[in-house]
Amino acid sequence: MPTLEVPLPDPDPAQFRRLGRDLFIAAGDQGFWQGAIRDCDDTLRNELLDLIKEPRRFTVDLMYGDQEGGQRVVTRFSFMPSPSGYMFTTVRHWYLDRQGPR
Repeated sequence: MPTLEVPLPDPDPAQFRRLGRDLFIAAGDQGFWQGAIRDCDDTLRNELLDLIKEPRRFTVDLMYGDQEGGQRVVTRFSFMPSPSGYMFTTVRHWYLDRQGPR
């Protein structure tokens, strides 16, 4: 979910949207994620279009888990404008179903 609040709050699991595509990534392997908002009436779509027109930093929180629906984790990604588009980095991870390493 894009946001520009500072400081950023911890993600609320009830606010996440279901992904339209499941991806399986074996342990120790690499993977990828693609996101799209296809509904033209979605207010979040308009926010993202505004960010693209006038590039600003934004974040996306992605919740994922294992193939059985457990071990849910949220990863926050930060997108920063760069001369060639956007540069992004992983900012933080939250474990939702167990104690985190912090």
